[in-house]
Amino acid sequence: MKLFFSVLVILLLIPLTALSQDKYKVVYDYSSENISYYKLDKSYNVIDTLNNPKIKRNSLVEIKLKNVNPFAVDVVTDVKEEQIHQSGDGFNFTSLLGGINTFSSDNLNLNVANLPAGEFLKSDSRGSVTSGFSDLNEKTANVSALKTTIMSNLLNPNLSKEDIVESVIETAGLQQDARLPDPNDNFYVFLTQLEKIVQEDKAELEADVNAMSKDVDQQTSKEEGLSRGELIERNYLISDLQSLLSSLNKSTFQTVEDLKKIKSLYTMLEASDFSRTYDYQLEADKVNIEVKFVQSVFAKNAHNENTGSTLKTRNIKLYSKGGFKINTGVALTLNNFGSKSQDFYIAEDGTIGADNNNYFTPNLSTMINFYPYTGENFNIGGSFGLSIPISGESNVKGVSFLLGPSLHFGSKSRVSISGGLAYGPVQKLTNGLEVGDPTTFGSVDNFTKDVYDFGYFFGISFSLFDLN
Repeated sequence: MKLFFSVLVILLLIPLTALSQDKYKVVYDYSSENISYYKLDKSYNVIDTLNNPKIKRNSLVEIKLKNVNPFAVDVVTDVKEEQIHQSGDGFNFTSLLGGINTFSSDNLNLNVANLPAGEFLKSDSRGSVTSGFSDLNEKTANVSALKTTIMSNLLNPNLSKEDIVESVIETAGLQQDARLPDPNDNFYVFLTQLEKIVQEDKAELEADVNAMSKDVDQQTSKEEGLSRGELIERNYLISDLQSLLSSLNKSTFQTVEDLKKIKSLYTMLEASDFSRTYDYQLEADKVNIEVKFVQSVFAKNAHNENTGSTLKTRNIKLYSKGGFKINTGVALTLNNFGSKSQDFYIAEDGTIGADNNNYFTPNLSTMINFYPYTGENFNIGGSFGLSIPISGESNVKGVSFLLGPSLHFGSKSRVSISGGLAYGPVQKLTNGLEVGDPTTFGSVDNFTKDVYDFGYFFGISFSLFDLN
């Protein structure tokens, strides 16, 4: 009896070893839709790539979402057991630059094609002003295109950070001016120099227009007796020059503002993180992490007609292994004690006779199943139970103890097949009597007693509920 319980204690203590928390990493790429699984060391460095991602129970799992454009997409994550929390809040784009609606304003193009030519306006000065305004219009158009490019790219959830930067730099390179540096060298220097050039060109054009207005005034003051048509032409010319100055100021101001906004957006683009990192401790057998990618606040502010619908939903499934599980079950077992169990009787000649109970006896049993968790549908462990015979013909009347290996099948290992040692009561002769000895007793009850001995069993059990 002592040996039996010693074996039981050893079997129960084997799985209860000290647990060290392992670390794993799951990476989901928004652009490619790939999901990768890695094992990490204590310093969170990747040491192995997992093809069959079964993760040790109670391990820390780092879940990383790659290439998630924070300007276009917000992430909502949920787990069956609990909400997992993002490690950092990142940037808040809600109040970026005082509102995104200002980006919808159009630049003011400067139209000098209808600038009147008359005797009051020298042809060379008119040609110089027209050329200057055309160059400034070109810069204004390119700045507008750069603004549109960076905005459309930021609102595109399918572009990575590298794709957006490359597109913006490529568009900036379309700005042709010998005074401009290469945007690939330093984009901020490029934007600063472009703003400086726009201001310089504006000042130069403003001076030219003022000079033209002054020249017209000087010519009209020298000439007397201008006809009515010449006076009307002069007045129109002065009015056009004044309108041109006003448009020049407005257009330059708008272009400079756009450059400042582009610089602010690019600064936030460089500082933004196109990934999300979550920490989750895996305790359940199977976990389904639902990840919803919804339209960001930034994108909704940029397009008021959008409602912020879900862009897509993905599920990251985690399966655990290891950990010690116990459940209980009701079993039908067949017990057999072989030649150790005998039916004793008094023969006709007055001697002691015996028949071997070397047959299987059906028993109703209660089982405690224990196993290390290795999979959802199949596990190998052990079982311990108590059984009572349900056959009235059996000479084994008491409670038997059962212990042995077991196979567990199905969801939550509800069905188990067990086999192993049976330790139960069998009848033995007393007072040194043996089979064949003569006796004067009329009943075997006078010289037999129940003692516990080893046999074997096998059976099938159905689990009722988990103990842990």
